[in-house]
Amino acid sequence: MKMDIERQPPFLGKGSVMGSFNFGTVFAFVGCFVIVLVSLIMSLENPWIAFDLHSIVLVLGGTLFVASSCFPYRQVMNLFKVFIKGIARKPANTHAEVLESVIQLSKARLQGREAFKNASESVKHPFLRECSQVLHWTDADITRNELRELLELRAETIFASYNQDAAIFKTIAKFPPAFGLMGTTMGMIALLQAIGKGNSDSIGSSMSLALLATLYGLVLANVVFLPIAEYLGKKSRDEFVIRKMIIEAIMLIHEKKPAKFIEEKVKSFLLPGQRQMKRA
Repeated sequence: MKMDIERQPPFLGKGSVMGSFNFGTVFAFVGCFVIVLVSLIMSLENPWIAFDLHSIVLVLGGTLFVASSCFPYRQVMNLFKVFIKGIARKPANTHAEVLESVIQLSKARLQGREAFKNASESVKHPFLRECSQVLHWTDADITRNELRELLELRAETIFASYNQDAAIFKTIAKFPPAFGLMGTTMGMIALLQAIGKGNSDSIGSSMSLALLATLYGLVLANVVFLPIAEYLGKKSRDEFVIRKMIIEAIMLIHEKKPAKFIEEKVKSFLLPGQRQMKRA
């Protein structure tokens, strides 16, 4: 049987189950840029001097090409999709929703193979759907330990893959400050040449332009890449907890434990505020 879990951000589902717009996170990211911009406007007599094309090309272009030399180009480009989907949308499957699906599966399991198969096909969380399908086609063909080992291996593989995205963002965050310092060094060289030629009128403006590259590098690293890395890392860890919860639930369903016991056991993975379920 072909599994339908796909490579995508760990906290997103597929298609119609994708989370809604994540206003809070997007607002925070936009707010960071607004604060920086307002600070520049308040600090400079001519705010337009802060937009230096040479520094922008050096920092952005240098970061992009160095990142592409460290990682596959397609993987770097895919990070932008990860950013848009991961930051702009809320998680599609909450703990409570996964818990509700687990309870439905446990009840369907006691009703027979066909009922369990139909219930597993309607599950929204991709990893829970995959695990339930594995349980359906394996049934008594493998031991309990073999089933757990199989599911844990898949969970750890997914976690390592998703966690790699956060690690890549952290690595890329090292590049903008370096290119910013490089741009500042170039500007200082040009400034010293101007001083050597006796052109003292442009020292102030040249010095400010020389420092712009460093500013761009610091903003890009600390306002963009590092926050994204931390956000994705936390989401990946949160989803890994959900996968551990799912694995435990599948093992209990495999043993045909009562639905109420499965519910209470699975709730042990959650904080009290995460345990609330919508009752029909």
